[in-house]
Amino acid sequence: MDPKPRGADWRSILLVIFALTGAVFAISSAIGIFVFMAVNRSALTQFNAPTLTTTLTASTLLAIGLLLLPVAWLSLQRLRGSDFDSFSLPPLRRWEWIAIPGLWLIVLTLATLYHDAPGALWYLPFLHFLSIALPLYFVIRIALNRITLGTSQRAWGVFGVGMTLGPLLAVIAEVAMLFLAVLVVAVYIGLNPEKMAGIERLVNQIERAPDIDTLIYQVGPLLKNPLTLFAGLAFLSFLVPIIEETTKSLGVWLVANRIQSPAQGFALGALSGAGFALAESLSASLTADESWALTLSMRAISGSMHMLASGLVGWGIAWASLEKRYFRFIGMMLLAILLHAVWNAGAVFSVWGGLRVMLAMPGVDVLGAILAAGGMGLLFFLMAGMFAAFFILNRRFRTNSPVPSSPTDQ
Repeated sequence: MDPKPRGADWRSILLVIFALTGAVFAISSAIGIFVFMAVNRSALTQFNAPTLTTTLTASTLLAIGLLLLPVAWLSLQRLRGSDFDSFSLPPLRRWEWIAIPGLWLIVLTLATLYHDAPGALWYLPFLHFLSIALPLYFVIRIALNRITLGTSQRAWGVFGVGMTLGPLLAVIAEVAMLFLAVLVVAVYIGLNPEKMAGIERLVNQIERAPDIDTLIYQVGPLLKNPLTLFAGLAFLSFLVPIIEETTKSLGVWLVANRIQSPAQGFALGALSGAGFALAESLSASLTADESWALTLSMRAISGSMHMLASGLVGWGIAWASLEKRYFRFIGMMLLAILLHAVWNAGAVFSVWGGLRVMLAMPGVDVLGAILAAGGMGLLFFLMAGMFAAFFILNRRFRTNSPVPSSPTDQ
C-alpha cells in the first residue's frame, strides 16, 4: 500500500469533475430527446429524422452517461480516503464460453427479424447496446483475465476516458482534416472554374435521388474512379489510424507513472480501446434497416482491432514509463497504426470492390470482384489473427507478471 495518502490526487479530482459533467450532460440530453419525441413527434418528420434513429441516439447517450457514473463514484470514494484492492478480471467460465456468443447470436437474429416491427422503439435500444457490448465484453474477458489492472478506480477511469474523450478528440481531428480537404478542393475549383459545372450536376443528382440504390448508380462513375479509392485509403488507412491510435490511449497516459508492469500497460490500453470501440460502434450503427445486423456484426468485430491496437500502445507506454525504452514505445505505436491501417484498407477494398461489382451488373467487373474478395479475406485473416493474439499475449503476461495480492494506489 502506498505509504502516503493520495486521496486528493489531481487525477481523482479531474475524474470526478469529468465523469459527473459527462454523465449529467449525456443523461439529460437523452431525457430531453425522449421528452421531445413524446411531446412533438410531428417535428421529427419536419426535420426528416427517423424515429428509430432518434431513439437509438438517445439510448446511446443514456448508456454512455450511466457508464460514467461508476467512474465518478469510485473517484469520489478515493477523494474521501478509501483504499482499493488490486483489481483483475476472472477467466471465462465454461458456460460463459457458450452463453455469451449464443446470446449475441440471438440478439442479432432478433435485430434482423424485428427491427421494424410494431413496438420496436421499446426493445430496439437494448438489442442495439447488447449487440455491441456483448462481443466487447467477451474479448476483454479473454484478453485480460487474471492480469491486474491496478485499482477498480483506475480501470473504470481509463475505460471512461477511452469511451468519451478518445472518440471526441478523434472526431474533432478527423473533421478538421475533412475541412482542410474541402478547402483544398474549393481552392482547386476556384483555380479551375470549368470544373464547377460538373460538380453542380453531381449535387443535383444527389439531391434528386429517391433512394440510396438510385444514388449509387448516379454517382457510379465517381465511385469507380481510382482517385476515389486512393482518397479513401489516404484518409481511412493513413490519417484515421494515426489520429485514433493517438487519442484512444489518453487514459493510459494519465496513469503512466502508476503502471506497474508491461502486462498492466497492455491491459489498460485494451480496456481504453474497448471504451473507444463501444462509443464508436454504438454511434456508427444508429440506422436500423435491412442491413442492420450486418452493420452490428462488423462494428462488434472491429472492436477487437481497437482493443488490440490500444493494448499495443499501452504496452509501449509501460515500457517508456518503467524502463525509459522509448524506441519500444515508438515501435508499438507504429505496429498499432499499421494494424489499424491494414484493417481499414480491407474494409475500403471490400466496399469499393463490392460497389464496382454491383454497378457492373448484369456484367462482371473482374477487378471489383478481386478487390472485394481480397478485402474480405484480409479482414477474416486479421480477425482470426487478433483472436489468437489475445490468447497468446494473455498467457505470456500471466506467466511473466503474476497478480499481486496487496492493495495498490490509484
